[in-house]
Amino acid sequence: MTAASSLPGFRDADHADSAVRQRESLVTKTLVAYIRTLLEVGRLRLAGALALMLLLSLTEGVGLALLLPLLQVAGLDLGAQGSLGRYERTIAGAIQALGLHPSLLVLLIVFAGLVGARAVLGQWQNVTFYSIQQSFGLLLRRRLYHAIANARWLFVSRLHSADLTHALTAEVERAEVAGSQLLGLVSRLLLLALYLAVALVVSAPTTALVVGCGILLVLMLRRRTRLLHDAGADFSRRTRDLYAAAVEHLQGLKAARMYSAQERNFESFANVSAEVARSGVEIMRQGTAVGTLFELGSVAILAVLIYVALRMLEVAPFAVLLLLGMFVRVTPSVMLCHHLYRELVQAMPAFENVMGLTARCAAEAEPAGAPPAALEFAGALRLERVSFSYQPDKPPAVRELDLVVPAGEFVALVGTSGAGKSTIADLMCGLLVPAAGRVTIDGAVLDQERARAWRAQVGYVAQDTHLFRGTVRDNLLWARPDAGEAELRAALALAEAAAFVDALPQGLDTPIGERGATISQGERQRLALARALLRRPRLLILDEATNSLDAHTEQRILTTVDALRGETTIVMIAHRIAAVRYAGLIYVIEGGAVAESGNWDELCAREHGRLHAMCLSQGIAPAPLAAPPPQVALRRA
Repeated sequence: MTAASSLPGFRDADHADSAVRQRESLVTKTLVAYIRTLLEVGRLRLAGALALMLLLSLTEGVGLALLLPLLQVAGLDLGAQGSLGRYERTIAGAIQALGLHPSLLVLLIVFAGLVGARAVLGQWQNVTFYSIQQSFGLLLRRRLYHAIANARWLFVSRLHSADLTHALTAEVERAEVAGSQLLGLVSRLLLLALYLAVALVVSAPTTALVVGCGILLVLMLRRRTRLLHDAGADFSRRTRDLYAAAVEHLQGLKAARMYSAQERNFESFANVSAEVARSGVEIMRQGTAVGTLFELGSVAILAVLIYVALRMLEVAPFAVLLLLGMFVRVTPSVMLCHHLYRELVQAMPAFENVMGLTARCAAEAEPAGAPPAALEFAGALRLERVSFSYQPDKPPAVRELDLVVPAGEFVALVGTSGAGKSTIADLMCGLLVPAAGRVTIDGAVLDQERARAWRAQVGYVAQDTHLFRGTVRDNLLWARPDAGEAELRAALALAEAAAFVDALPQGLDTPIGERGATISQGERQRLALARALLRRPRLLILDEATNSLDAHTEQRILTTVDALRGETTIVMIAHRIAAVRYAGLIYVIEGGAVAESGNWDELCAREHGRLHAMCLSQGIAPAPLAAPPPQVALRRA
C-alpha cells in the first residue's frame, strides 16, 4: 500500500470502489444464475424461442435490405459506384438467384409478404415467451414450496409465514416476468445485429463511430443501473413488510373492532403501504432518469454522426440519409433494449430472495425417512433425559425429561400454559429433535431418518384446528385420500360430528369457507378429530382438542376415545382436569419436566400433590373414580 492510499480520503474511496465492484459482481452472478435456471425450463423450448427470434429478426432485416432495390426500381438514382452500388447489385443478384425479376411489383409483393410473416411470427413469439415465463415461475414456486414443506420443523417455525407467502407470490411473479424481459432483450439484440450489419455495408467508419459512442454511453450509465438494482432490492423489502402487515392486520381484525382500534390499524397499514408506494416511485424515478440520459446521449450521438459523416468522412448524402433512417428505426430498439435490461436488473433482487430462501430451506431438509413398517410401536414410546430449547440463548422448554407412553394406553399430560406440554407432543411426533437425550419407540431411536415414516402412523388434533377452504369431504380426504364413503361416515360418528354434517345444506359436500369460517369452533374441532381418526393411527395426540366443546359432547367424545384404548395409543394434553380423569397414566408437567405421575386415584390421594391442587383450583373434588367409563364396541376400520 502506498503512503497516499493510507490516507483517510483514499481509504474511503478504495472502500467505495470495492463496494461498487462487489455489487457489480453480485448482479453479474445473479444474472448468470438466472440464465442457468431459465435453461432448466427446457433447452428445446428455449432453442425454439431463439429460432423464432432469428426468423423474426431476419424478416425485418430482409425488409430493410429490400429498401435500396425498391428505391432504385422506383426511379431514384443511387449511383452505381462505391459501397451503395455494390450493395444494390448484391441484393439484386440474390433476388435473381431465386428466379425472380427485381421489378417494382415483385419487390412490393415480397416486402408485403415479409411484413405479414413478421406479424405472424411476432404473435407466435409473444405466446412462446409468455409460456416460458409461466413455466419458469412454476419451476421457482414448486422448488421453493417443496423446500419449505420438507425443511425441519424447528427451522420453518422460526420463519415468518408472511415472508414465505411473499416469496411464493410477489417475488416469484417479479422473477418470472424477468424471463420475458431477458428473452425480449435477446430478440432485440439479434435485430440490432442485423441493422448493424447493413449499416457496416453502407459506411463502416460511421457505424464504428456510432457503436463506440453507444458503448461509452452505456458505461457512463453503469452507476445509474446499480442504483436501479438497489431500488429493486428496497422494493422487495418493502413489499415483504406489506405482506406481513396485511396478514397481521387481517388476522387481528376482530380484536381491533373489539378494542376500537380500527383507525390505529388503518394508520399503521397505510404507513407501510406508503413506504411501498415510495419505493415504487423511486424505482420509476431511477428508471426514467436512466432512460432520459440514454435518450439525450442518443441525440448527441446522432449529432456527432451527421457532423462526422458529412464533414470528416465525406459520406455520400444519400448514404447519410439512409444511415439516419436506420438510426431513427434503431434508436427505439436500442432504448427498448436498455429499458428491458433495467427492468431485468430491477427484478434480480426478487430472484435472489427466492433462490436464497430455497437454498436455506433445502439446507435444512429433513431426511426422506425409512419405510412406514420400520416402527411397529408394540411396546412403549420413551423420552429419556430429553432436553430441548427453541433458542440457544433462551431457557429450555423441556429439561431432562423422563416419560413413558405404553402402547395401547390412554396417557394424559396436564399442567399450566407454557409448561412444555405441546413441545413434548412435538418431540413424540419427531417434529422436533432433542438437544440432549433421546426419544425411542420400542427401543429404536426416533431420529430424523425415521421421523417421516413415524408421523405416517400418528394422528394429531391441535387446539387451533386447521381446515382448508373446501368441502367437508375435501378436508376429511386430505388425511386419507383412499377412504371410502362408509369410512368417512364412521369417522364422523366417532367424533360426534355426523349429526351436524348431515344437517349442512349439502352434507359432506358443503363448502365450509376459509379455515372453516362457516362452522363453529366446536364443529371445527370435531371435524379435525374425525380427520385424525380416519387415518387409523397407532398414536393419537389430542392437544387441547376438546376445549371448545360443551361438557356433554366432550364427555361423549372422551368415551369414544377411551374405547380406543388397547388398539390405539392416546396422548391427551389438557388444561381442564375433568377431561383426563379416565386416563390410565397422568403426567403433571411443570417447567418442562415431570412433577408427578400416576393414575387419577393415586394422584388425587396426595393431599399436597400438584394434581390435587389443580383439582381444587378448578372446583373439582379430588376424589377417586366411582366407576370406570362406559366402553363402546369399536374397531379400526
